[in-house]
Amino acid sequence: MNLIFNIFFKWLADFVATYPKKYNEIAIWREPIMACAPADERFLRLKEITVSDHALPTDLLHDAKTVVVWFIPFKHHIQMDNTEGKYPSLSWGRAYLSTNGMIDRIGCAMKEFIEKKGGQAALTPATHNFDKKRMVSLWSHKHLGYLVGLGRYGTHCQLITPEGCSGRLGSLVTNLEMGDHPLVTAEELCLIKAGKKCGKCIKSCPVHALSEQGMDRSICYARLRENYHLLMEPDGLPETTSVCAKCQVGMPCSAGSPLPIN
Repeated sequence: MNLIFNIFFKWLADFVATYPKKYNEIAIWREPIMACAPADERFLRLKEITVSDHALPTDLLHDAKTVVVWFIPFKHHIQMDNTEGKYPSLSWGRAYLSTNGMIDRIGCAMKEFIEKKGGQAALTPATHNFDKKRMVSLWSHKHLGYLVGLGRYGTHCQLITPEGCSGRLGSLVTNLEMGDHPLVTAEELCLIKAGKKCGKCIKSCPVHALSEQGMDRSICYARLRENYHLLMEPDGLPETTSVCAKCQVGMPCSAGSPLPIN
């Protein structure tokens, strides 16, 4: 395994482990995972599988050599807090917000770490790069995670990783060469997509936005906004706290992969 990749993964694991004490946060995260890939022609697929104006790694950094994607999984109790009822728990909303803050800090600190190693890096925020009219991200951490082999898409349109789908993603590009380090090589990790019985995420969606054919993004987004105004705004959480995640908790893929990853 590439020595540089090992150095950066150890740095990431240490950052997450020490984060709660350093920033006076509740420890709600399990150990992170990370994958990377050369910034090669595979990323041209972004414009096919997302939108035609999705950014490419070289749009963020002209001499990009590597795309790095990481996943921070939530601890079991955060997931369980959000399983009951049709509306998200306040603890889930707070976890979403604090994790986005951590991922932004990870990106900035990793960029600084890379620069100290003699490289350059560029990143986008953990969220806030969402086109509300088309309901798509112009720098999709999920699609990047798919392309670098961090996970595979589930019927719920979440990325299923070796540590499940219940957590948050971040990414950056760098001109350091770190090699190709996928965690997942299996074609599918979703039970339904692999031709097996499940469909639990479809049944769990309170607004019936999911089917085996995919997600109705407009219905899902409307529900996220409803949840914000009904629950998160009165609790003083910022406007960006658009959450639901009923399809991410209590699932066979919530805390791990239900199928072999390789």
